[in-house]
Amino acid sequence: MIRRLSIFLFGVLLGLMVVRFAFPGRFSEYANYFSLDYRVLYHLNKEVVFISPLAQCKLECFNVDQEEVLDILNDGSVNFSKSQTKTEPCKSYTIEKDNLNVIFELCEEKVTLKDFEFNNQKKCDCTN
Repeated sequence: MIRRLSIFLFGVLLGLMVVRFAFPGRFSEYANYFSLDYRVLYHLNKEVVFISPLAQCKLECFNVDQEEVLDILNDGSVNFSKSQTKTEPCKSYTIEKDNLNVIFELCEEKVTLKDFEFNNQKKCDCTN
């Protein structure tokens, strides 16, 4: 019994090594997928992001390029206490990085940048 188990475990380890070296980068991506932050950012980043009228107004008001705001998907962190993860049909996630807070709405068919704000910066008079 112990011999069979050791041969099985050796096969599993050998298989993991083959997968790790045959598909570089994918192994660590699969391992990171179990992190909640990574999983949410992965799903937000894989779709085309639509810009809401409120966010477009703020982009023009702050004179910021949308790529600067969307860059938060690369290395931001999800604030689950400010996010609304139980709402249907769309969930709302707040992503934070340094002095930028961005709210994304994740629906089954699309991702929308709903709103964003910079800490310690003037307010815009954009209306919903």
